[in-house]
Amino acid sequence: MAALTRRVAAEHKLGFRLAEIRAHISPAFLERKIRRDEIVPLGGNEPLTEDTLQNLSAAVGQMGAEPFLRALDEKATLILAGRATDPAIFASVPLHRGMPAATAWHAAKCIDKGYLATTRPRDGSPVLARITDRDFTVEPTREGSRCTVSTVSGMVVYENHDPFRIAQPEGIIDTTEALYTQESETRVRVTNSRFVRHETPTVKIEGASIAGYRAAIMAGIRDPRLIADIDAFLALYLETFARVAQSLGISEEQYQLQFRVYGRDAVMGDYEPLRDRTGHEVGLLIDLIARTPELLARLSPRLAATGSRLGMDEGAVGGGNFAFPFSPAVFQLGAVYEWSVWHVARLSDAEMAEIFQIAISEIGP
Repeated sequence: MAALTRRVAAEHKLGFRLAEIRAHISPAFLERKIRRDEIVPLGGNEPLTEDTLQNLSAAVGQMGAEPFLRALDEKATLILAGRATDPAIFASVPLHRGMPAATAWHAAKCIDKGYLATTRPRDGSPVLARITDRDFTVEPTREGSRCTVSTVSGMVVYENHDPFRIAQPEGIIDTTEALYTQESETRVRVTNSRFVRHETPTVKIEGASIAGYRAAIMAGIRDPRLIADIDAFLALYLETFARVAQSLGISEEQYQLQFRVYGRDAVMGDYEPLRDRTGHEVGLLIDLIARTPELLARLSPRLAATGSRLGMDEGAVGGGNFAFPFSPAVFQLGAVYEWSVWHVARLSDAEMAEIFQIAISEIGP
């Protein structure tokens, strides 16, 4: 993005002071927080361990307003930032200009999804917040759109499990006593906002690890005998493929093979109420994940033939089980990632500056 920004600026002869805020977090930093017991899991996640970090591909911190404020202190006129909370982006400028945290943060939350704060979100109208020391207003900028008490107050519920308290790195946006008033046909005024500051800032950390490498096949099945007994066929497919893998010296612990039957229960799985209403044909998605690219290269060439030639009663058949819409039938889809870090860490001011480093450069004609 920084390179693109510089190229566009050069093409249009634009001048500005650019701030780039990094958000990547190193495994060494996470290891330090684990050893100090300063990182806790979110949701139903397990505590983060040093073993988890061994396969970590990347991790980022979700910044609040503090890094933006530092960039503004450096007189930045254009900021490119990594992962951030949505309200932090909008709250940073009024905070930097001395507005109270309560109105700045609450207003930012009410406009961070833009057109969703209006009665006609399909119009895509941006919204405008005007902030004072005591309150703020929200209104659309496109003629024909309206902001109402319902649409504006509903923004604090969006993507938030608590309808009154929205956690941010620096504190909590508390709307428990907020009063929303329809000031005009299109504008809403909000009073009684609160912002409860954390004693120590916290940052949500998100990270992913490589779980393996994927190949997949999409095949059609129209044989009524297979469709009628598809579960038994897939169980035999798994068993037969395991023997093929074993002949290559590959154990079942080194790969995963799973199926999705479209036309039966591929979307809802075990929750599908119409699972027994199978039609005259089904689509079978065959999903193979191996631990390494080398294992995948050895296993994936056997994937199509094993199922296509598999007979329910007599072993191998002529190869007519599957109708392949593409050639080659096997798609090599590369690395597979899984969420491995979804945790919150307490940070000192020095650690905040360490994670969210800022690079300043002058871009000019």
